[in-house]
Amino acid sequence: MRNKAQKSTYKAGVINSITPRKMGFYEKYVKRAIDITCATGAIVVFSPLYLGVALLVRTKLGSPVLFTQDRPGLIGPDGKETVFKMYKFRSMTDERDENGKLLPDDVRLTKFGKWLRNTSLDELPEAFNILNGTMSVIGPRPQLVRDMVFMTDEQRMRHTAKPGLSGLAQVNGRNEISWEDKIDWDLKYIEKVSLKEDLKIIFETVKKAFIKQEGITQDNMATAEDYGDYLLRTEKIDKSEYEKNQYIAKKILSGEDAIERIEGLVSVIMPSYNTAPYIEETIQSVLNQTYTNWELIIVDDCSTDNTDEVLETIKDDRIRYFKNEKNSGAAVSRNKALREAKGQWIAYLDSDDLWMPEKLEKQIRFMEENGYIFSYTNYEEIDVDGYKTGVKVTGPKKITKTGMFNYCWPGCLTVMYDANKIGLIQIEDIKKNNDYAMWLKVCRKADCYLLDEILGQYRKGRLGSVSTHSIRTMIGWHYKLFTENEKMKAITAFICTIRNLLFGFWKKIRYVERKYDAKNNYNKIDL
Repeated sequence: MRNKAQKSTYKAGVINSITPRKMGFYEKYVKRAIDITCATGAIVVFSPLYLGVALLVRTKLGSPVLFTQDRPGLIGPDGKETVFKMYKFRSMTDERDENGKLLPDDVRLTKFGKWLRNTSLDELPEAFNILNGTMSVIGPRPQLVRDMVFMTDEQRMRHTAKPGLSGLAQVNGRNEISWEDKIDWDLKYIEKVSLKEDLKIIFETVKKAFIKQEGITQDNMATAEDYGDYLLRTEKIDKSEYEKNQYIAKKILSGEDAIERIEGLVSVIMPSYNTAPYIEETIQSVLNQTYTNWELIIVDDCSTDNTDEVLETIKDDRIRYFKNEKNSGAAVSRNKALREAKGQWIAYLDSDDLWMPEKLEKQIRFMEENGYIFSYTNYEEIDVDGYKTGVKVTGPKKITKTGMFNYCWPGCLTVMYDANKIGLIQIEDIKKNNDYAMWLKVCRKADCYLLDEILGQYRKGRLGSVSTHSIRTMIGWHYKLFTENEKMKAITAFICTIRNLLFGFWKKIRYVERKYDAKNNYNKIDL
């Protein structure tokens, strides 16, 4: 159940990050055990009630019996909310007008539906959310995504606690109190999450929601007023801000990219860490591109060498330079650069690799002429001093989703995709193989096609690079990729890792060409 929930949750990637709150021992370890015990007990004890309500909903309202809705959940280590599917018993019809648009809530909410809500029986299926770990028994009540986008960073701190079936706001007025009061009660709750406080809220919830039935509706409205509508009505925001945030909410819910991208612009993503000896030459390979409509986004991960000094000597308005506040790894750096990117095209270049001058021009033409939105090219290897080793690497002409799971065929420096079609890509904070994690996300939306030409040079052998690690170490990284990024079970991740290993050997046989001995044939690229 938990694995299924993880597959259906996703990040609100386009919203800005906030600093996560540290959880105490009770919240981190004890609270989850209580949640599982309570949810399991409720489902078992009230199973006849579940069946009875389900039959009534099926008879009165038809199928489906359950209503699911995406709600913002717990904020992750990256400071962004996860969005999960919350379950409830259906309480409205799906009546539509002549244009196929749903009728207003007050029209679709039947007498039976009102009874379900007044008795809070429509909330019963949320016990399954508690079991799968997306909710807790007690915590800030999960609002709508279109409410979240109107919250300030301070108000969004309520999402640093797991959303609850009930909370302080519910026992202090529920829908009868103002939005500001609701959020204030939630913020008060996260100040000190404790067993004593949770037990007190459980007792008050039973008394007020099930016995007194207080605060079920707001001013006799069928549903509570959205936070954005409230802010607009009370003139706390203007129409333009309202429409902008509603647009962002729709993009989050659709899984699309809410960034307004510049047509034809290439955003070059470059994480850097202690590559001062190479980064100037790498940037020069971008400056030398025959395609000039690009922006280079460099995110430095707290380098301890003289990277800053090197970059100070390079002046070009198309280069944007950011620094992480603490050393966080390439995944965090790439995620930050991708959030800053404004281009239609996304390309990747590590801070020690090189591009041929016509790389961007040829790849964009290849994609536009063929209608491709995801592509890669061949590349050749160079050593730490920039000399060719004689190794040239290609790959399959077409990589499907299955093919990408077989092996990471594209070199990071060769990949390009159309962000208008793919959207914003954000990956888990895994230390290695994070480029592969990106391709696994992109390939779910588009096949990847090969431009059969060498347009990049990969520097192999630099201390700390992937190419310097043992096969055993790299197998471990692949296993972590499948378990942590793809949320696979251990056995499935093991099978995928073995499959990667086998296709890795196949790549060396089929797609890696060694023409001459590097020791006797040193040739340096002419930039």
